[in-house]
Amino acid sequence: MTAVDLAARKARAIERVDARAAALDDLALRIHAHPELAFEERFASATLADYVASQGAAVSRGTGGLETAFMSESGRGSPTVAILAEYDALPGIGHACGHNLMGTASVAAYLAVRDVLDGLPGRVRLLGTPAEERGNGKVTLIRAGLFADVDAAMMFHAGDRDEVDPLMLALVNLDVEFIGRAAHASAKPHEGRNALDALLLSWTSLSALRQLVRSDSRIHGVITDGGLAPNIIPERAAARFMVRSPDNTYLAELKTRVLACFQGAATATGCELRAEWGEMCEATRTNAPLAEAFAQNAAALGRTLHPRRPGDTHGSTDMGNVMSVVPGIHPYVAICDHPTATHSHAFAEAAATPRALETMRLGAKALALTALDALADKGLLKRAKGAFG
Repeated sequence: MTAVDLAARKARAIERVDARAAALDDLALRIHAHPELAFEERFASATLADYVASQGAAVSRGTGGLETAFMSESGRGSPTVAILAEYDALPGIGHACGHNLMGTASVAAYLAVRDVLDGLPGRVRLLGTPAEERGNGKVTLIRAGLFADVDAAMMFHAGDRDEVDPLMLALVNLDVEFIGRAAHASAKPHEGRNALDALLLSWTSLSALRQLVRSDSRIHGVITDGGLAPNIIPERAAARFMVRSPDNTYLAELKTRVLACFQGAATATGCELRAEWGEMCEATRTNAPLAEAFAQNAAALGRTLHPRRPGDTHGSTDMGNVMSVVPGIHPYVAICDHPTATHSHAFAEAAATPRALETMRLGAKALALTALDALADKGLLKRAKGAFG
């Protein structure tokens, strides 16, 4: 394909996003007003899938065995470019990660590419991916084979800085439960085994451990059960922790040291420890050729993306698991003018502002243009696969 032909397709794709602007804004705001937790995103999933269907694209639902996942695909042959949509929210603070914008942008990008394929060899695949905040829905979709034939995968993330190669840490969840023995806390406390004490001893041990942990790694958690009443020795206490690192080898070492904090407390208190490690999120591996293409397209749309600053991290994501099996990108695009932490009430508010909606549409365009680059430029995919190793 000539540069002139590709430029014409890109211009048409931009027009298609603009033509749907009002509908896209409405989708994002409705999802923002109706936040749903991981695997429960029935409203968001149906709203996005219904819109895709309303635009004349076939949609399958319950993809990969996940009730709130969906898929649509256009084109034929190879290569295959996947555009991923996220739409789950956070407990208590709603869409404080901007997934209402990200899922809608991916839908818009997919439809724009679909509209301008015009016989261009290759396929574009939209995947609605549930449970990014908790549950790692993309891992289930990987196991179901949804990425087996994918040559490049992409999405953008809402943020407070334009960043082309954000580092997302590897993450593993740990659910812990201490089982003790209930007793009257005043009359016969000596007959009890205090599960809450076991958990608090563990917490103190973890706090001491943090001083000795590498500065690029993290340990944090919340108590989910601390007992029933102050006059009953707690017979059960529970918590959920997250352990993160950019280094998988070091993460494995940290898991051993973290678990030892709970094992020691169980021994000290005479309580039974039940510990279960969850599915692992891989660290992100930004594909440089695809990231460069996205940055060039964003620049053409008026946004300059910067490399990440030394020491900066942005939590974790199951997009890292996708990027461990296919070349992929996960750039951050700012939805606000001032530094605003994700997973905060302020960021949730920002995700429904005119600035956020404008960024959503820009992100959709940049994704669409980058997908077209990957479909039309065999050299780009060759470089992407070479960089992927």
